[in-house]
Amino acid sequence: MAGIMETKKYFIKMVASVICEQPIPAYHEGINLSKIYNLSSQNAVLSILFLAAKKGNLPLTEEVEKSLKSTYMTNLVRDVSQAEERDYIRGKFNEQNIDYMFLKGSHLKELYPAPEIRYMVDMDVLVQGKDLEKGRKILLERGFTLYADNGKDLIFTKKPCLTVELHQMLFVEDYFMHDYFEDVWQKAESVGNHEYKMSHNDLYVYTLAHLAEHYLDAGSCFRPTMDLFLMEKKLGDKLDFTYINEQFKKIGIEKFAEKIRKLYNCMFADGEYDDDLITMENYIVLGPPVKNAEEAAKAAATKKTKSQRMLETAFPHLSHMRVRYPILKKFPFLLPILWVIRIIHYIFTKDAGITRKREQLKNSDRESTEIMREIFDRSGFLYFYVN
Repeated sequence: MAGIMETKKYFIKMVASVICEQPIPAYHEGINLSKIYNLSSQNAVLSILFLAAKKGNLPLTEEVEKSLKSTYMTNLVRDVSQAEERDYIRGKFNEQNIDYMFLKGSHLKELYPAPEIRYMVDMDVLVQGKDLEKGRKILLERGFTLYADNGKDLIFTKKPCLTVELHQMLFVEDYFMHDYFEDVWQKAESVGNHEYKMSHNDLYVYTLAHLAEHYLDAGSCFRPTMDLFLMEKKLGDKLDFTYINEQFKKIGIEKFAEKIRKLYNCMFADGEYDDDLITMENYIVLGPPVKNAEEAAKAAATKKTKSQRMLETAFPHLSHMRVRYPILKKFPFLLPILWVIRIIHYIFTKDAGITRKREQLKNSDRESTEIMREIFDRSGFLYFYVN
């Protein structure tokens, strides 16, 4: 365990040195380079490891160096391609009078020493519901393929490495943060023509809220934590934390937000740790310490029993089903029929994600739930339940 903690400590210092443009920390034999690579891959910062290895002369194998260089070059190509597609979307959406807002990474990557360090797996674009079909048509005509329509987002892909997610809302309708972000367009700042963006304050709020969603889902949390640190470091007095903290209170995540702010200053600057922050850091960097983590996280964030959750999985509420089956907005009486269709799909699907969730629900255990609940409690979600 001591070796893992020492390696984790070096990994964080390595990342901090790259994003803050400081000397790479000295390598010593107590550092497990294989684990450093795994942590970099797990937390989607292989480009940072590539730059650190070049500057710090880390003794990586030739095979690993080639793999890192290949990943770095792929991220460079993706970044250039995304910039081209962003310009195309901007031109076409302006031409078609579609109000739009590029989200998250499109703006956050500007805070990094080089944009490929904060590469985007996908490009997120928010439009209003009335313009969703026009946006769909534009992307299909551009050569994208519709990969998925989950009712909240349209997800498009284009070979070799492009993904565009067209959002009509920031959180699904039955999620506890949905209502707060309904007025995102009223708060947005005009960039010109039909393009909008969030203010620095609202981007910070949204980034942390998005992190909270991933945190409660046992998802990937390292990069958003890094983003928040750089927002505070680079934007400085442009952030009004009186306003920001008021928004977190409205959402109900103010204690978590306070702890995350302390944590990223410990990880990437010179803040002082306490036991709760160490627990959070381990969760974010090393991952959840349980099997079937996604299901354990869901169980920890609700008062519902396993039987109730299984029943709800089989027969979701109308508000949830409307996201996946928009026809229910006009014809809610079709709900029982769509329940049957959904169950059949759920049972016989070969989709890896659905299969994994089904197995996790079946194999979830009380001990894992209690471990996750303690983590959430120590992270500022004490007595906090998503539903």
